[in-house]
Amino acid sequence: MPTLAQQLVLKENETFIVSRADGNIIGGDADGLYYHDTRYLSLLNFKLNGLDLELLNSSGEQNFMGNLQFANPYFVTEAGEQVKPQTLNIERSRMIMGGLHERIEIVNYNSFPVPATISLQAAADFRDMFDVRGFSRTVWGTIETPTWDGKTLTFSYLSSDEQKHLSSVLTAEPVPDQAEISLPRRQIEATQEGSIVPNLVNDAVQVEVNAPSATLAWDIVLQPQQEYVITFQVRPSELVNEQQDDDFNRNVDALDQRYEQWTAESSRMTTNDELYNRLLYRSSTDLRVLMLDSEGGFFPAAGIPWYSCPFGRDSLITAYQMLSLNPQVAVGTLRMLARHQATEVDDWRDAQPGKILHEIREGEMARLKMVPHTPYYGTVDATPLFIMLFCEMMNWIDDAAIYQELLPNVMAALSWIDEYGDLDGDGFVEYERKSSKGILNQVWKDSDDSTLMPDGQPAASPVAAVEVQGYVYNAKLSLANLLRRKGDAATAERLEREAAELKVRFNAAFWMPEVGYYAQALDREKRQVPAITSNPGHCLLTGIIDDDKAAAVVKRLMAPDMASGWGIRTLSSESYHYNPMSYHRGSIWPHDNSLIAEGFKRYGFHQEANDLIHQIFEASLHFRYYRLPELFCGFQREGRFHSRPAEYPVSCSPQAWAAGTPIMMFQTLLGLQPEPTSRKLRLHPRLPTWLHRLKLGNLRLGNRRLDLSVERGHDGHDAVEIRGQSQGIAVEIN
Repeated sequence: MPTLAQQLVLKENETFIVSRADGNIIGGDADGLYYHDTRYLSLLNFKLNGLDLELLNSSGEQNFMGNLQFANPYFVTEAGEQVKPQTLNIERSRMIMGGLHERIEIVNYNSFPVPATISLQAAADFRDMFDVRGFSRTVWGTIETPTWDGKTLTFSYLSSDEQKHLSSVLTAEPVPDQAEISLPRRQIEATQEGSIVPNLVNDAVQVEVNAPSATLAWDIVLQPQQEYVITFQVRPSELVNEQQDDDFNRNVDALDQRYEQWTAESSRMTTNDELYNRLLYRSSTDLRVLMLDSEGGFFPAAGIPWYSCPFGRDSLITAYQMLSLNPQVAVGTLRMLARHQATEVDDWRDAQPGKILHEIREGEMARLKMVPHTPYYGTVDATPLFIMLFCEMMNWIDDAAIYQELLPNVMAALSWIDEYGDLDGDGFVEYERKSSKGILNQVWKDSDDSTLMPDGQPAASPVAAVEVQGYVYNAKLSLANLLRRKGDAATAERLEREAAELKVRFNAAFWMPEVGYYAQALDREKRQVPAITSNPGHCLLTGIIDDDKAAAVVKRLMAPDMASGWGIRTLSSESYHYNPMSYHRGSIWPHDNSLIAEGFKRYGFHQEANDLIHQIFEASLHFRYYRLPELFCGFQREGRFHSRPAEYPVSCSPQAWAAGTPIMMFQTLLGLQPEPTSRKLRLHPRLPTWLHRLKLGNLRLGNRRLDLSVERGHDGHDAVEIRGQSQGIAVEIN
């Protein structure tokens, strides 16, 4: 798979494209144009006179818009005229808006006319995203022969149950001079003319797609110093009937306006450090491109390419991270998840009443129940995180109508925790897979090998994960505070009592006194999973850790076997199971570090929080566009050898909670704590030595807005200035 720097990724709403840096799609693992978990374009190859072009520049910084510059290689025309390299400029501009739109401009810088053939080869295999990811599948539908009617090229697919017909529709201006359909070997051999039976070949190593392709060609003569322009669009059939404008420039303007509106509605976060500002800008724009739009508002998809879909845990944590940027995303996220909250027991989908979903998919494999994602509920942490986000969101906006709207869903989630979450009656919330196609480890470290006993065997379920108990504690205590504020003192008192009891049980059962740290989990026999992991750092965020144990936890997390210099690893490098190139056993996840840094701040460890934020900031400088990926390898930073962070090969990028990380870390630096009922904003700033000034503008608290700036003081106390109209918001500095 290409590295992140070798990819061009663009998205808008539910449509996205992953290609090589040169814009072509020619067989990368995840490359293609996708909509609703289906690949509507699996091949897109642009050539000049049958030759590949020299890539000069490739940029996808705007997320919905890509710009690529090329030069020609040397070639000789049919008339014998030599065309030297770098005398033709080819610019490809592409955007995503209800499909793929591309504009190709060619300029001839020779002093003589240059005849040329421009060709565009395309194909669509209509593979389901789970199929692309390598999930087991035995039945496929039929890829039909593409059709060309003189103006429109159509690729078609009939699902395996013959109940759904999909197509990709390609149109171009000007109309191509030639169109040639190429059939793969399997289709040529098929007995049923015009279809592929079957359309895939299986072997023990890979699945090979034998999709037919079509090549469109334009025979042109490029005049000296003149430009020639071709535009084309590829739309999924599900979007063809939507009202759309084919004018490329008008579409660009429309998308620019959407992003400008996002910026206007969000807080403005800046510092005196231009590189840190670039990281903040990248985070805000990446969060915008990952937004999915629903009737309840924006909510974040988890990441591209693998998880461009509603995702319980990831969407909730991302919305939590970005409350100070745009709290309306939390509203949209909670509404979307509330709409799909489980109402019945369904073991195939690991569902119980009140449970919050893990993931929704809309592709063929989900529709035909080859996978249980309709939606799938195999996550133990999304339900308490739903309550946590609701309570924290109310601290920021304190909207009475939204409170009344979502409170029934919150109480249903609370009932799930109490009635279904504790599988064995020991007072802890556990997970255990019921679905035959479900996830084994139903926590954020959800790979099969993430929760191992010292002998290398997976912890026997039901498993009580350490961070989940923290989420439950915080959910109950936060909800108690909110309900008391709203006049329900009886329920608040009960929840406060339950949270206090959980905290006592937790600190007794998970604490490992011999090492001064918390276990990763408890297995079926209530044996500790003694791995030294980053998970207890989340417990600092939630407040469940006893005050007298916090310093030991912070010290352990910042020790060299955990803190790599680029951030805290998921697993200690001293562990027998450590692998810095694994998904969860030694890698570094930016979002994990953002939650830990906020936990440090909560317990008063300001310097450690600043140091951790600095590590993640410096790691970001080594990734393209200053974009933090989903995760990266956990190798130690080696200053002597001038090392840099190593990419994880199949990391999502952009990815939601990675994009939310710099936003939450900015909030951590300021120590923001809203108190809406008293119209008060508490600040506890302790700026690091590498930052002198932070500015926060257009910050929303309730229905009011606030501008402020913080200057680093020399006496350990930072100076805070309220700028503009505070609109009755009191600011308290600790």
